[in-house]
Amino acid sequence: MRRGFIACLPVLAALLLSSCGGDRGAPLAMEPALSPPDAARVSAELCARVADSSAGLVVHRLVDGDCLRSFAGMNLKAASLAAVTPDRRMRTLAVQPTAALTITELFDWAERAYPEYFPSHQTSRLFATYTYRYYPESDNHVAVSGGKVYVQGPISDGALLYLGTLEDFNCRVFPQRCGTQTPKACAAVASWVVGFNACTPNAGQPTEVPSGSDYTFVDSTGSTHGQITYSCKDGVLTQKGNSSCEVPAPLACNTANLTWKAGANTCTANADEPTQLASGATHTYQSSTTMLGNVTYACNNGELILGSVPTCNPPLPVPCVPKDIFWQVGEFLCLPDVMPVQVSDGANYTFTDVLGEFTGSVTYSCKAGVFKPIGSPVCLAQPHIQDSFGGDGGAADGGTNGDGTAGDGAPIVGGAVRVVDTTGKVATATTNSQGYYRVKLTGMVPPLVISVTRPDGVVRRSVSTQALRTNGYIFMAVTGLTDKIASDVARASGFPGAASLTPAMVAARPQAVTEAVTALRNDATVSAALVAAGVSVSTFDPLNTPFRANSTGYDLALDTLVVTTDASGATIVKSVDCPAPTSWTVGNLTCTPDAGQPTVIRSESTVIYRDSVLPNTGTVGFTCLKSVIQAPVLPSCKG
Repeated sequence: MRRGFIACLPVLAALLLSSCGGDRGAPLAMEPALSPPDAARVSAELCARVADSSAGLVVHRLVDGDCLRSFAGMNLKAASLAAVTPDRRMRTLAVQPTAALTITELFDWAERAYPEYFPSHQTSRLFATYTYRYYPESDNHVAVSGGKVYVQGPISDGALLYLGTLEDFNCRVFPQRCGTQTPKACAAVASWVVGFNACTPNAGQPTEVPSGSDYTFVDSTGSTHGQITYSCKDGVLTQKGNSSCEVPAPLACNTANLTWKAGANTCTANADEPTQLASGATHTYQSSTTMLGNVTYACNNGELILGSVPTCNPPLPVPCVPKDIFWQVGEFLCLPDVMPVQVSDGANYTFTDVLGEFTGSVTYSCKAGVFKPIGSPVCLAQPHIQDSFGGDGGAADGGTNGDGTAGDGAPIVGGAVRVVDTTGKVATATTNSQGYYRVKLTGMVPPLVISVTRPDGVVRRSVSTQALRTNGYIFMAVTGLTDKIASDVARASGFPGAASLTPAMVAARPQAVTEAVTALRNDATVSAALVAAGVSVSTFDPLNTPFRANSTGYDLALDTLVVTTDASGATIVKSVDCPAPTSWTVGNLTCTPDAGQPTVIRSESTVIYRDSVLPNTGTVGFTCLKSVIQAPVLPSCKG
């Protein structure tokens, strides 16, 4: 019987959130509030139900016209329960109750019978309509109001729970006053059968049903689903109402927003693929948008089973082949100057018309082999001119222009360009990532002196004696070789080097430019570099021939040359390679390389030299870095 009452207490715990009062009704300061009796009242429709299977051992019982939240096994009027006496024995007496149970007797009995919930002897207190006791060790209340018994606290999950009336507890507290035996609880059913189907209660449901109560057992997890309600009376279970037990219909599989992976790629099923797959069905899903692939799934009672190796790959790029490209704006018709062989998939390409009577541009995008125009095309009755490389040089506005490339074996990026004419007029520009620049020369008077200041502060200079072109460009190279020419022209006028050169010097001695170019072609180091780069020495024009800083031709020759200045300020051109040393000394002994060993050390390389001819023998390593021999490496020389 003690188990039965304890089982009811967690459900009846609603009462125990109430606060305890003193003997005169004053609640203790730290005591939780005791809910009013109405807190156990619930909707009347809950009492109209045969059973509330979701409530476990909590039922809803009509008491004096009210539907109260109550413990399922506490129908105390149906059977009187024996007390837990000190000797743990139950007795049967052929007598009737002779005295009414008092509140104090009930509270004292609860402390003896259930010390885990009411662990100490407390004084009864008054609060509102309640006579109650509060147990601070367990935070539980037991209370009586209007002859009805309630509990509240952790044993009832904080809710007020109705147990019964004082009269209902008479035989439990004083079994000698009654002539009844303790009714027996009923063991829970192990299974039930409906037709050919057998159901088993879910785990966690009660192992016994208290006498005088009903319980609905549920099977919702096995291969069969159903429920059955039993009523317990003194150890005998009786089925109540109808039962059910059937094999549930197989579950379909949800395939909305289905995705699958293959390697690092993720595919999403196409929008027209099924979003639900019936159990037992199989389907191959396709992806054909951003990724291409497929996968086969089967549905087994709500579970998707992989039926094939999934594939998922980016679509193969399909380039666009442009043809018949033209665009018209109003009465003006433009045609592209350059037609590429193809445009890569996913790329944009801008076609330009910079030559002729009408000029403009239009941009196309390529996607999966299809060319589509994007943005607004431009086509104007505004002739454009070409720069030195045949590109769009801007509108033909009647002015003059210059462009050029600045490089030292690599493009001079972000270089400050300055052009000065014979009148002192100055034009400026900045080189781009390819070392290329453009500058407006309208109104300037040649000859011109051009300088480019590198980001590291080194300055390269050049000179131009070309006539300016209306609606056109002149090319003005600025390199280490043009700096050598500028230096030679300045020295021909009696000045130390390129830093001293002015347009007036060039105007006074125009032949000095031609002489400097000829001398440069005849320089053995320069001519060897030009020949190695595939440049014709006899026609080489370092000042005016357009070139790109792309390690070909003129620029490739610059890669093999080093340009410096001597102590006087004159520009010197040397090979990046180093002549091999003719000897090395260790202590007071000197060794010389054996015959046939390299006489030139390539820049950024090391050569090991040996002396194997007596009287002295030894080895040494020499490294060249842009025409400069570094310190010898591990030299040895023995007599």
